[in-house]
Order: sequence, then structure tokens, then C-alpha cells
Amino acid sequence: MTTAPAPHATILIVDDDPTTILLATKPLQLAGYTVLQAPGSAEALRLYSEHPQPIHLILTDIFLPPPGFQLSVEKNPYPRVNGLEMVERLLEKKQDIRIILMSSAPGPDLRGRGLIREGLPFLKKPFTGEALLTLIHDTLAGPPAAQRPATPSASGKAEVEWVD
Repeated sequence: MTTAPAPHATILIVDDDPTTILLATKPLQLAGYTVLQAPGSAEALRLYSEHPQPIHLILTDIFLPPPGFQLSVEKNPYPRVNGLEMVERLLEKKQDIRIILMSSAPGPDLRGRGLIREGLPFLKKPFTGEALLTLIHDTLAGPPAAQRPATPSASGKAEVEWVD
């Protein structure tokens, strides 16, 4: 038996496209959700870590802006990484978060490139407010995302693929 999500749930939308953020924010706020916004992974990671109240769900674009100049991704607590890498970093810190990945690229193409993580809901852009609200409701009512077992690359460091 699943329970209905709390009407006071807080959702963090991560996308570098202001139009997508606006199109997602409006129906969510009208439905009673608290909405936070971030234009990239560095801002989202910082906001998630510093926000005084719980963030219940993250809706993130897979293709976020690539990093500008930064000294080290490993030592920087708020690196600019792609959406999937950001999700993995968040799951390392918090086990009871819900995540929805989104992109305008077709799901099968993303799966073939290893950019969609099995077990996470996927929202194809463009989307309707109704489709967004249904997926948000279902995701909040379901189990939290699970942390993926660590699988280091041959170099022992995580690899990040940047795609234009």
C-alpha cells in the first residue's frame, strides 16, 4: 500500500534552460509544492546541502552545462558535473531522496550511452504540466532512489561524459 505524498513536499528543479524551469515550476506551485531552482549541478549541490528544510525530490536535466575553470572535481564539494553524476553524488549523502531525470534526447539513445540510470523515472521534454504532476506524485509515493554499488573505472576515478 502506497501513501499519498505530503502536500508540503519540496522539489528542486535543476536545468540550465530557464524556460524548462518556468514550465515545471508553475504547475508544481499551483499544486501546492514548494519549488527550488538551480541552473546547474554546482548550484544544486550547494542548495541541497545548505537548505534548512528537507528536499524531497530532485527533477534534473541530464545535460547540464560543462564545468568552467575549477581546480578539482574531487575536492570541490559543489562541482559542475552532468545530471547523472550529480545524482550519484547526492545519493552518496542521502538515502531517502527521490529523483527524476529529464532530457529532450530520446530515452533509448540515452540508455545506449549509459546516461539513464535504471530504476530512476525519466521525463521526456517537452512535457505537459499534467504529465509532470502525475510523475511527481507517483515518484513521491514510491520508494526512494537506491545508491548504485561503487564500480570504479580502470583509473580508479569516476569518469564524466560531457555531451553537447
